[in-house]
Amino acid sequence: IVDTEATERHGDQNPLYIELNTRLVKLLNPSSDILDRLSATAVLSALVDIDSLEDKQRFRITQQTKSLLAGSDMTISNEAVGIYQKLIQKRWTPVLSSVDTEVNRCLEWLGSERNEVRRMTALRVIEVLCSSSSSLVSLYSYVSKIFASLSNPLRDQRSEVRVAAARTLGACLGQVPMSDRNARNPWLNFLFEEQKRNYQMNSVEGFHGALLISQELLQHGGMYMQS
Repeated sequence: IVDTEATERHGDQNPLYIELNTRLVKLLNPSSDILDRLSATAVLSALVDIDSLEDKQRFRITQQTKSLLAGSDMTISNEAVGIYQKLIQKRWTPVLSSVDTEVNRCLEWLGSERNEVRRMTALRVIEVLCSSSSSLVSLYSYVSKIFASLSNPLRDQRSEVRVAAARTLGACLGQVPMSDRNARNPWLNFLFEEQKRNYQMNSVEGFHGALLISQELLQHGGMYMQS
């Protein structure tokens, strides 16, 4: 049904959009439970696949996706991150024009948020943005803030947080021009020092975090690790 309707342009009167959005609004009402919100992610994913959407419809879908990213259930958050990634890949203007806002929200969650789900979501969203943005928008100006925000997650008590932080670190390193020695070395030096600080913690979390950093340095550092 989505494929059939997606080939037709109806503007604001797209019947498939109207039907799905009506269901979505009901599922996202303030009294909705986790199952409702999980169902909402399926509806959102279907909406994203409609190619004939108007700009204001895309803006509404983007905002609805972001509202799910700010939730407190990891399953729903994982689904929402997947939808957000689809929006980036489709180069929707409402998403690309709000990258700065989204990065800053993630950095805030990593710095002060006590909600563990939001912290994990922040790591995943930054990973997605860094991995997807090379041909869309540069996050190079955020590299220092992102690296600093990963210090605590890389030595977090939970191993899944440490691993997620390492994946984010690797994606962020993709924003650093490794062929430019003057550009890359300050960041790699920072990570090398961070690795040593983790070892000095003399804890399981610290050792694991240090090894995760080593892995990313070996994968992305090139000749730096041989010098």
